[in-house]
Amino acid sequence: MTGAEAAGEAPARRGPPRTDLHTHTDFSDGHDTLEAVVRAGAEAGLDTLVVTDHVRADTTYLPAYAAAVRAARADAPLALVCGVEAKILDTEGRIDLPADLTGIEHIALADHRFPLPDGPAHPDTVRALLGEGRLAPDEALRLLVLATARAVERVPAGRTAHVAHLFSVVPKAGLDEAAVDGALLEPLVRACRARGVAVELNEKWRCPSVRTARLLHRAGVRLGAGSDAHRAGDVGRFPWVADALAQATTEERCTP
Repeated sequence: MTGAEAAGEAPARRGPPRTDLHTHTDFSDGHDTLEAVVRAGAEAGLDTLVVTDHVRADTTYLPAYAAAVRAARADAPLALVCGVEAKILDTEGRIDLPADLTGIEHIALADHRFPLPDGPAHPDTVRALLGEGRLAPDEALRLLVLATARAVERVPAGRTAHVAHLFSVVPKAGLDEAAVDGALLEPLVRACRARGVAVELNEKWRCPSVRTARLLHRAGVRLGAGSDAHRAGDVGRFPWVADALAQATTEERCTP
């Protein structure tokens, strides 16, 4: 089972999510070993665990990482997917990935920096551009959505993907997610639907908002759960996500 196949709505009224799309081990900046993370996922009642350690274009640990996941899968008490988390670089949707992705099955697309036409900008840089009037808030949000949509379209062949912590960079840059509407989301909706890519609701950053998640759900985009766990004890723990998924995927009923 791949991460994208496992991702789907998991409203709280039907129990907590059984797939964690976003976890880290000590291969990157996680605190615990792969074995500890797998064990914690099983103890949390997960059916599927996607490990998504951080990579850049110059990352060299992937062969050892993929081999370790492959070995752990043999005895894992749940489905184990070998993934990586990589940042979106610019408004063309380029992804900060190593050239050789042998053994990597899944990509978590992340807004670690703000993707602008000239490349990834620190949120403080975007905040300054906004304050100086050199970038309008609506244009900044449009560029972010466009970059994310194009990154979805650029996912390397043979890999599944999901969008990790959508809009986590927005408040850091001094922007307001409340300004996001269905029209602005349309490029991302089209890309996700065409590629079967889910959008993660992220426990660590509590994003995207329930309002945004509801817009995506109504537009036919699948939603998934990511703990973004950097410690084994947080794997598969989704109190905010479970409630947000329930709200986003439950249609409001009008009383007569």
